Amino acid sequence: MDHQAWIVPLRLRHPFGLSRGTASELPTVLLRLGGGLGEAAPVRYLGHAAPALKAELDAICAALGEADLLDMSRELAPDTTPGPVRAALDIARWDARARAAQRRLQAQLDHDHPPLPGPGATQTSYTIALDDLDAMAAHAAEAAHLPLLKIKLGKHPDFDRLALRRIAATAPNSRLRVDANGGWSFDQALELLPALADLGVEFVEQPLAHGQLEALGELRRRSPLPIFADEDIQGPASLAALRGRVDGINIKLMKCGGISPALTMIATARQEGWRILLGCMIESRIGLAAAASLAGRVDEVDLDAHMLTRDDPVPPGSQPLLSAALPGLPGPGLGIPLAG
Repeated sequence: MDHQAWIVPLRLRHPFGLSRGTASELPTVLLRLGGGLGEAAPVRYLGHAAPALKAELDAICAALGEADLLDMSRELAPDTTPGPVRAALDIARWDARARAAQRRLQAQLDHDHPPLPGPGATQTSYTIALDDLDAMAAHAAEAAHLPLLKIKLGKHPDFDRLALRRIAATAPNSRLRVDANGGWSFDQALELLPALADLGVEFVEQPLAHGQLEALGELRRRSPLPIFADEDIQGPASLAALRGRVDGINIKLMKCGGISPALTMIATARQEGWRILLGCMIESRIGLAAAASLAGRVDEVDLDAHMLTRDDPVPPGSQPLLSAALPGLPGPGLGIPLAG
């Protein structure tokens, strides 16, 4: 089937640090498939590489027929096809479906999968990446007008306390969330959580390394703050093991395989009574617009990659102005020109 997949580098506005390391540029794979656009942003800790994702997309798309594009029942096995590849194809299909119906993507989703009543999320948080103390404080000062800041920690308990104190003092009107990206041991997390609560932190993402589910459940029972899982979540099949062990989950389209599995995960989370955070990788406007179409179905949104990058090639590109506005776009489908 007619398609084009290409790799683009996304340069970061500031060095993007977390407990696993720091990057100044990250690649993503963009896809045009028939009448739709998709994206496969690598998930680095899962070992994804952009050239391999592109090669797999090329092979799958070459084997698709015209009828396959709008066949939303056609799914690829999650155990054999990486999440970003499935996400690119799924997003492109939803985009093409909505464009064909002359609907915005959110309207198409609401038509096909009516959402449960609820307020949904209306603002995105903005990430303060892990860096030296002065840099983190400076970046917080730049974003101090924003209502929601997500702070990357997980370097060392002493450093993390100092960093959070500096940021809380610098942005006193911002609500704070913390993401440790699995950087703490159980004992470190148990020691830090009360201090984070005292500084007004609302919840903590992934305090422990991936796979420590028994310890995560025990930490949640002893924590003064809600615990959200991120790295412990991939697609719908990963949720059952978290029952009783978390207060919320972070859903990312690139990990779970796109909009369709995200809808399933949202339904499961509602059944479990979990709060839902909708997140992103470092990705372009394509992935962000796809995720933003689900904002009305979740509790919290962390879709800020358009403010973290410098030169997103997808219209309307990177956004130097820091804002809590969601990165949804007007127009049919994703709202992005097919020839952009």
